[in-house]
Amino acid sequence: MGRAKLYLIRRDLETFTGPVTAAELARLIERMAVGFRDEVTGHCGPWIFLDDRDKLKKFYSELLPIVQAASVSGWSSDANEFRNEPTIKGPVILAVKKPDRRLILAAAFFGLAIFAAMIAWVFVGSGELSSRIIGSQIPPASELTALLQTGGEKEFISLMEPQLPRIIDRGNRNHDVMAAWLPFLRAYAFYGAGEIDGFSSKKLRGESGVAAPADCSVKAWSKRWNDAYPSFNAVAKGGPLPSDHWARLLAWDSHWINRRSQSGWIRPRNFYQGCVMAASRAFDSIPAGATADVVRERLALLTAVLQNPGKAQGEGGPGKKTGSGKASVFGLWTCMDSARNRIELDQCLEAPWQNLMQSDYNREKFYWSMLRLAVKARSEGDQASWPLLRNDLQAFISGRDQSDSYTRIDYADELHFVGTINGVLPAVMDTTPLPSGPVKSLTGDIQIDLAH
Repeated sequence: MGRAKLYLIRRDLETFTGPVTAAELARLIERMAVGFRDEVTGHCGPWIFLDDRDKLKKFYSELLPIVQAASVSGWSSDANEFRNEPTIKGPVILAVKKPDRRLILAAAFFGLAIFAAMIAWVFVGSGELSSRIIGSQIPPASELTALLQTGGEKEFISLMEPQLPRIIDRGNRNHDVMAAWLPFLRAYAFYGAGEIDGFSSKKLRGESGVAAPADCSVKAWSKRWNDAYPSFNAVAKGGPLPSDHWARLLAWDSHWINRRSQSGWIRPRNFYQGCVMAASRAFDSIPAGATADVVRERLALLTAVLQNPGKAQGEGGPGKKTGSGKASVFGLWTCMDSARNRIELDQCLEAPWQNLMQSDYNREKFYWSMLRLAVKARSEGDQASWPLLRNDLQAFISGRDQSDSYTRIDYADELHFVGTINGVLPAVMDTTPLPSGPVKSLTGDIQIDLAH
């Protein structure tokens, strides 16, 4: 079965709609989103007015029945001629007969009665049909925000879904409207399929760093997981880390993600968090088994920390060492990310992971986990843990880049927060009282959240 032909609609010689299929064009005409004075073009074809029957029949004959059906159903009073152009050329003077005043008054009252009946029908009649005439009311932003902040994602999706075409259409016409609705469009996408038809993945992504892939839809992740399936075991056993996004995402530091907030996002908090959500849902299509379970457990930990940081860290810890991925590199990363203090972090150097610590990257990730604990100790004024963490970090940080060599996640803000000066920790800890709330980063909208 071949692919459906696509068409592009030009409106008022300024804006464009599409590409759309013939069926989608019919729905646009039915909703009066496209008029007969708009133009249509197919692949490498000419622009034709929708009411130009002769040219439409010549170049896009498959669209002619759609336009004819719309014309007969009420778009035009003339079912045989579309353009309704005058046939008399030159000035014409017609005799004007003044209408009877009683007829005018009767028509006015009749019109008012119809208008009142229509308003009443809109509010109490069929919601589906009335929304086609004036559109159902878009929920206020405060209501949508409250649903996202209180875990009402399903209710949020049901409210947003019927409004998407109107919101996107208005947003494409007005930059301020798009900026106001972008956080809700992103929430709809990532609590759904990770994408919106007719809305580019570039707009959903925003200005995220290079550590995340451009397309984080469920569809894109399903392909990545299926393509990567034969590589799971080799990587889990400590083989070379591939440059593919699937492996880099599994190495992401979920605590780092939770410390970052981006403008234009409500929930998920940023593109990285949305990307993990989409990747986790896409992995549900992978059959259960030893090969897949080592990855599934790692994804579960990432998702748990992103959704509930306190609970994810407070339960289990690295001491459990259970599950099919316990001896895998993914289990090692989970051990490091779950460690709540230096003692638990040191347990990740023991069995069953000691052989995996021969990897240069795993040793590097160990120190990034130590940096996370240093942020925690520094923020809490932990005088017992801070000197030990400081001494171990000092040799590691000196002369290094400030980003993870594999995931390319940048830790400059964390290093600045714990008191680095030109890459070297100070000899004496700064005892200046710390603020009780989030500390604003020097790089704009990134925050170090002391609660995480």
